Amino acid sequence: MRMIIIYESDKNGINAFCMETGIGERMKIRWQKIRILVLMLVFVMVNIWIINGLLRLKEQADMMSLSYPAGAVTETAFEQWKKSENSEIFSEGAVWKACGDFKVLSEDTGHDQKVSCYQMKGQPAAVFGKELADGRYFKEGEKNVCLLDQDTVRQLFGSDSVLGLEVRMDEKNWQIAGVLKGSAPICVIPAEEGEVFDGITVRKKEEDQSVNQAVSIIEALFGSTDGQQIDGQLYYVLDSLLYFMILAVSLIVIGIAASRKTRKKPKEMENEKAGEQMGAKASEIGRRCILPCCLAAALVIMIAGVNAANPGSDYLPTYWSDFEFFSRLFKDKAEQIQSLAVHQEFFVWQKMFGLWRRVILAEVLAGVLILLVCMDFLLHLRVRRKKKGRGWIQLKPILKNHLR
Repeated sequence: MRMIIIYESDKNGINAFCMETGIGERMKIRWQKIRILVLMLVFVMVNIWIINGLLRLKEQADMMSLSYPAGAVTETAFEQWKKSENSEIFSEGAVWKACGDFKVLSEDTGHDQKVSCYQMKGQPAAVFGKELADGRYFKEGEKNVCLLDQDTVRQLFGSDSVLGLEVRMDEKNWQIAGVLKGSAPICVIPAEEGEVFDGITVRKKEEDQSVNQAVSIIEALFGSTDGQQIDGQLYYVLDSLLYFMILAVSLIVIGIAASRKTRKKPKEMENEKAGEQMGAKASEIGRRCILPCCLAAALVIMIAGVNAANPGSDYLPTYWSDFEFFSRLFKDKAEQIQSLAVHQEFFVWQKMFGLWRRVILAEVLAGVLILLVCMDFLLHLRVRRKKKGRGWIQLKPILKNHLR
């Protein structure tokens, strides 16, 4: 369907002025604008979620844990580690042991809950970090105190205000010192004297501290080299580098597409008047600058990404042509990821691994969205330019016949 709009003007000596427009094309352009706005809104929301996820992963970037066969870590070795000079590179440390599943009972309410019990010596904050919903972590030397998860205390008492209340487990009474975030049923109690442990978890003072150096120190003191390694920095670094790399690659693709879509054909250049040709030449210069500008922006984004990820010396070779280093690095980190996927002792590790995977999916989605937005925008400009050019070409014979 088409519509002809006629304007009369005696002042200019022109009786009619006709312009032809396509209503269907106008609706198409309008829906393109709406689609672009919706995609941009979704893109912004996804990026906000990604940044929030990266910040949460960064909270675990200083965490490192080594798990050994049951009973491989002795209390004596842990005490020696705390007194050694090498322990100064760590801010917190704790050894832990899985005791199995027990039933926790509240004698006040008569409710019970089955939980996984762990004995721990040192600082529980090394394992759980900021995952404390209420109360405090127990201190070294305390006895008959425990940490329970939120779902367990709600099941037992029907409330979150449970600090100081007692529960019964393994025929002993335990006073609740703190409540851990999460729904995984868990109970953490202080280790007994002379206990042996299954693993050690530490927090580095500096996030970019060499993990290889930290592992070497721990293994030298505990005398074992076959432990399963979990490195919190690995997951933050991978997601950060992937995020900025996707943005950089998207910019390069956009620059290539934009430089091609905005290019005019030689015949179109010949049909234009002198003044229009000057404008076309200016736009041609601008078109040629699109790709270099996108490449420069992509380079800046990658540099900013490396600085934000702060991978440290473990991820950087002595010289960039050392392909054996990258091959070995990829193999080691892939083994660590597989290790965490199988060996998730505590819910905070499960949470970190799940968040890492969700952030990766969100980053891929963000890359797809930015390409869709920019491709749709370029198509929108092209449709508008064609519509404008066709309307003027069709207008010439109408005016010519009318003026006769």
